[in-house]
Amino acid sequence: MNQEIGSIMAYLYQLFRVKIYDLKLPQDFKVPSLYFPVPTSFSSNDTNQTYLKSYTLNVKLFHHDSKLAYYKAEELADHIANNREVIPMVDVEGEKTGDYIRFNRIETRIGENGVAILILNWDSRYHYHHDEAPAIQYVDITSGVK
Repeated sequence: MNQEIGSIMAYLYQLFRVKIYDLKLPQDFKVPSLYFPVPTSFSSNDTNQTYLKSYTLNVKLFHHDSKLAYYKAEELADHIANNREVIPMVDVEGEKTGDYIRFNRIETRIGENGVAILILNWDSRYHYHHDEAPAIQYVDITSGVK
């Protein structure tokens, strides 16, 4: 999941080169800026081999007033939507991995005091843990076929 958040941060930064905060928003934060809190998630069954985790990330966009923040959030949402709601995954060096994040839903909301929220929803599949079982090396059949 950290790679997904990092990929979203990198993608949005390419579109809107402002200060990014992710751990804690300081008292004297810069405007305009983006704040990436920890996403919320829930899990559900998927297949016999995988389970599904659904994530919601509420990116806060700070600007000089709420309208400017909202318009910029809408612009970012439209840019993702125009790309079929898909963004590339990147590694820690920022290089594309060949994988993608496909968003299920993108929403924007206007807030108070120069804030807008860009809400991103996506699903990720994870494999269940399986205990290693030794492979059969030799089978000895002692009865014959009649």
